[in-house]
Amino acid sequence: MRIEGVQGKIKKIVMKIEDYKTGKKRPKKVSLEVCLKGLDARLEKLQLKESVLLKHQKDQTIPKVIFGGKRNFYERMKGKISRIEWKDLRSNTLYSRGDKSKKGNLNIRIVFDEKEQQFYLEVANPLLAEVRKSPRLRFKLHVPDKYFNEIVDVVVPDVAGFTSKGKPYEEFMVYSIELKRKRGRVYAHITYDLNVHGYLLKWNEKIQSDIVAGIDINVDRVAVSILTRQGNWLESKTFYCHEMEYVKSNRKSNMAGEIAKDIVQYLLSWNVGAMVLEDITLKQDHDTNKRFNRLVHSYSKTKIQKAIISRGIKFGFKIKKVNPAYTSVIGRFKIVKNMD
Repeated sequence: MRIEGVQGKIKKIVMKIEDYKTGKKRPKKVSLEVCLKGLDARLEKLQLKESVLLKHQKDQTIPKVIFGGKRNFYERMKGKISRIEWKDLRSNTLYSRGDKSKKGNLNIRIVFDEKEQQFYLEVANPLLAEVRKSPRLRFKLHVPDKYFNEIVDVVVPDVAGFTSKGKPYEEFMVYSIELKRKRGRVYAHITYDLNVHGYLLKWNEKIQSDIVAGIDINVDRVAVSILTRQGNWLESKTFYCHEMEYVKSNRKSNMAGEIAKDIVQYLLSWNVGAMVLEDITLKQDHDTNKRFNRLVHSYSKTKIQKAIISRGIKFGFKIKKVNPAYTSVIGRFKIVKNMD
C-alpha cells in the first residue's frame, strides 16, 4: 500500500511537470523556473522513497520504526527538545491485559465508590511490593456522563452464585486498559467484549432482512437510502459533517461517533435489519494541493465507516461491504429517478 501510494504521487508529479513544460498550466504564485525546480526536487525525493520501499519488498524486510515519533527524533538530534522530553515521548504508554480470575484486570483496575459516586483508577506499584501483594496507587478517574452507566456495568461485579457456606461469590467482566500520557494529562482507554447479535456478512452471504439501508460515505456528508430487499426505494436522508474536512484527528473521531449514532437511530426508526456500505480501500491518489489531499483522503471516510460498523454491530445490524464500482450510476438511474 505504501509503494502504491508513492507511485501514485510520482505519476501525479510527472503529469504536472509535463503540463507546465508544454504550457497547459501556468504557476500562479511563482515563476515557471522556480515551480519546475520545486517539482523536480519533490520528484527526486519520491523516487528515492520508492526505491527504498521496493528494496524492502524485495528483501522481505520492513522499514525501521522510531518510537516517540520521527519528527521528535530529529528535533532531539537538533537539540530542540531535551533528553528528558525525548524519554517521556518514548515511554508515554502503559498497557495491562484483562484477566477474569483477577477481578477483571490484575495490574490496572477501575473501582467505583458508591458513596462518592466516583470512579478511581488503581495501579499496582511493584516498587513497594510486600510479601504477597503490592500496594496500589489510587487516582480519581473522570468518566464522561454518556459512558457512566456503561462503565459501571463493566467494572462492578455480578453475583454469580453462593458458596456452600452461603457466601456470595462475584464474577468480574474482563477488560484491558491502556494509559496514555498526552500534554500533561493521562488518558485511560478501556477495551472489553460485548455480547452482540450483529456481524459482518461474508461476500457470499445473502441479506435476509426485508428492509435494507444503502450507505454512501463522503468526507463532508453521508447519504443513506432505505430500500426493500428487492431494491425498491423508500426514503433517503443526508447527514452532513462538513467539519471533517479540516478538524484534528481526535475531533474527527468524536464527529464520526456522533454521526454514526444519528444514522443508527434513523435506521432503527425504519426497522432496518441490514446495511450495505462500500468497501473502502486505503489506496490514495495524492496531489501537491493540500486542500485537495484532505478532500480525497480516505482517512476520514474510514473513520466514519468504522464508527458506523461498530455501532451497527452493537445494535444487531447485519452489515455487508460491496465493491463501490458503478454504484453511483445505479443510484442515478434508479434512485434519483424515483425521488424526482
